Amino acid sequence: MNGILGTAVLTGMSSLVGYFIPELSYSFACYKCRRKGYPRPLKIPGLRWKGLSLIFTAGVTGLSCFLLPFDQAIFTMLICYIAAFGVCVDRLIRIIANEMLWVILTAGITYRIHSGGLAGLFGSAAAMVMVVVIFGLTMLFTYLRKGTAGVGMGDVKLAMIIGITVGFPGVFYFLTGMACVIGFYCLAGMKYGFLARDSTFPMCGHIMAGFLIALLWPYISITIL
Repeated sequence: MNGILGTAVLTGMSSLVGYFIPELSYSFACYKCRRKGYPRPLKIPGLRWKGLSLIFTAGVTGLSCFLLPFDQAIFTMLICYIAAFGVCVDRLIRIIANEMLWVILTAGITYRIHSGGLAGLFGSAAAMVMVVVIFGLTMLFTYLRKGTAGVGMGDVKLAMIIGITVGFPGVFYFLTGMACVIGFYCLAGMKYGFLARDSTFPMCGHIMAGFLIALLWPYISITIL
């Protein structure tokens, strides 16, 4: 618990940041397109994108301030900003930018050393290997079934970096949370008609949702459950 006033201030700040994240992500997507010689994104983030981003960042921040120690709450806030930014960029131009990966990697290693010391990096290495194995098997299964890997290298690199950040046992929360989010999305998509059996979809949001679950779930299970 970080205090009602502190929680209110940080949540309000996150609301403001979240509102402007779609515009920032659009500018970044245009920058990436100019560098690669591609046309500008066809989608332009509107009020709906801004509202969803605001609700998401404010909600994650409020929950983090309520559940987590101050330093971990600040880190989780940073991750929720990056998640909103990454989802917007992924929906605009279907990439997970290397710039975003470097930011998460730098913040993740710092967080891992801060929370577990240098010894925590051994758990990070093992978690990264586990992520590579799981994603490798998934790509192999998808390739044998459909003839394509089904998962982009940007998705794999993002998941590896998250494995480094959460270590053990956080990697189990990450993989389980991500699988649940993907499963729910697919079931809802087939029920309401926006996905077919062979549909593809941007993975950044599902991976980052698993990341946030890994950061929050241990405290949810202790505090609420």
